[in-house]
Amino acid sequence: MKYLGCAYYPEYWGVKRVATDARLMREAGINIVRVGEFAWSRLEPQEGRFTFDWLHASMEILGAHGIKVVLCTPTAAPPAWLTSTYPDVLLVRADGTRTGHGSRRHYCSSSGTFRRHSDRITDALSRAISRHRNIVAWQLDNEFGPELDYCHCDNCQARFQAWLKERYGTIEELNRRWKTGFWSMDFSDWRHVRLDDGRIGLYPSHRLDSRRFWSDMMIDLARSQADIIRQNHRGVMVTTNGMGPIYSPIDYYKLFSFLDVACDDLYFDIATMDGNVAAMNIFRNIKHGKRYWVTETGSGALDHCKPPHRDQLRAWAWSSFAHGADAHFIFRWRTCLSGQEQELQGILEHSGKPRHRYAAVKKCFNEIAGLRERLHRLPLPGAKVAIVQDYESMWAYEASRMNREVDYPGMIFRLHKELYRRNIPVDIVPPQATLDGYRLVILPSLVIMAPELALKLKAFAKQGGVVLAQGQIGMRDFNNNYHAFAGPEHLSEMLGLHIEGGMYLRSHVGCDEALCTPALAESQFEIPLYGRLKGSAAKGTAKIWIADVTLAGGKVLLKYGDEAYNGQPAVVEKRNGKGRAIYVGMLRMDDGLQDQILEYAMDAARVNKGPAAPLHVEVVKRGKVTFIINHTAAPARVKL
Repeated sequence: MKYLGCAYYPEYWGVKRVATDARLMREAGINIVRVGEFAWSRLEPQEGRFTFDWLHASMEILGAHGIKVVLCTPTAAPPAWLTSTYPDVLLVRADGTRTGHGSRRHYCSSSGTFRRHSDRITDALSRAISRHRNIVAWQLDNEFGPELDYCHCDNCQARFQAWLKERYGTIEELNRRWKTGFWSMDFSDWRHVRLDDGRIGLYPSHRLDSRRFWSDMMIDLARSQADIIRQNHRGVMVTTNGMGPIYSPIDYYKLFSFLDVACDDLYFDIATMDGNVAAMNIFRNIKHGKRYWVTETGSGALDHCKPPHRDQLRAWAWSSFAHGADAHFIFRWRTCLSGQEQELQGILEHSGKPRHRYAAVKKCFNEIAGLRERLHRLPLPGAKVAIVQDYESMWAYEASRMNREVDYPGMIFRLHKELYRRNIPVDIVPPQATLDGYRLVILPSLVIMAPELALKLKAFAKQGGVVLAQGQIGMRDFNNNYHAFAGPEHLSEMLGLHIEGGMYLRSHVGCDEALCTPALAESQFEIPLYGRLKGSAAKGTAKIWIADVTLAGGKVLLKYGDEAYNGQPAVVEKRNGKGRAIYVGMLRMDDGLQDQILEYAMDAARVNKGPAAPLHVEVVKRGKVTFIINHTAAPARVKL
């Protein structure tokens, strides 16, 4: 791993402390720090008056100790003089109330006033600091996204209307594409179309385009800062710190397309270990073929509770490296004396003393640094399985009343967990990714199917690949409306079937069920399935939703065994050239059946399991080096 670092705040601790900190950092194996993401008031205490002396001095001291710097634009925390003098920079909630000063990310990303000041501080800072040779990268802002809320100010409404006009041309075309004829929802003027304010009655098309707009506005702000930095500081890397495994508000595939490295703030105690590995498998594939960075993680617990055992912290760091990280930053260097994150544990105690967490980081980082020369040229993990993750489908579900039941990200994580459990390398990829080199491609309920992806999938199957499609594949158009024909759009021939419709498995129609009686309002039920896989009997249950399928050349593997769809196809397979496609007509199934279907698909695709190991013991191969990482406290044996 090239960079081992931490977040550092010299504007808070003072320049006199920097030399002491830099010495301790070097002893702990730290060779890079991230600086400045919340320092706007110390960099520009009054409008147009810049005070960079403390930053220059800090940079020089850090450089003298051999420590590189990732410098951040400070726009995540606008200063009080800006928000009080220009209140139009403040975010407006859906109810019309303006946020006040005293938090972070309380700005409107589309505000012309905020953009002007953001561009100015970015320009002044990148001009002044570009002279320092120990800067290796810039971070834009901090965790772009609606931390407090999405903005609904008049400027955002006007920008949204202009965005729609550019997209659809005329209000009549918007009405046609949104299919506004129901409930008299036709618009006659662009001014009548306003951002999603959370009302239940809004069209799914309306909500979907609101999400697209908000994502585009934040991406546009990032692009503006990146352009300024690249003009003033040529040759330096530019990036920003993402979140997730899957972060819904911003299309990260678009955001990182013009940045140099994909970065994730990955706190390992937020998710289970399979979820953490999912995050790494996602960020490794945002910029295909390139290593990613972990720009924040904890030396203690994120919620200020018990810190991890030193070997657990070490396991997290080695897992990060094994899955393709080239940087591992701890948040933060020292526990803060004050502020909103006062209780979050730093590497140093609030007293400034190196104690237990420092010892754990020092042991871990020096171990990794000692192996850097032997390991830094390793290729990335090679996966034969890809799961396609699509923002359009995720936003379509978020704009639908059934979002919580469908749980689109959860579908991805459940599939990924089964592959993780088998130590099978997997890439989680965007729809625009190339499919070359994979043997199995999994489509978890891509309700919107782009024609470009469909063409790639057909070619992939004909050349010998296996496509495993699950759920509501290709049932809606680009505006989140159901098609007026049987789906899946673009893929019916490949899958060998038509999806005529479907049924959610939630009931209030039984004799002792009643929609308007709270205690008896509804029940979730499951549909039995039966059939054969690999010559053996297979059975299980379908949950959440099932597809109403008619065959069009496919072969039935499993059928529904009860209710209205009794005897109809549930799981269908069709040969395509040298490969095949398998369709699973449900949103969720019991664990046993999911295991059987995954095993069937992997066998068809000739995907080998990884070495058998206890749960949460990872086996990751990178070239000729195999990493075995035990995330549990118990000793484990793995046969290679």
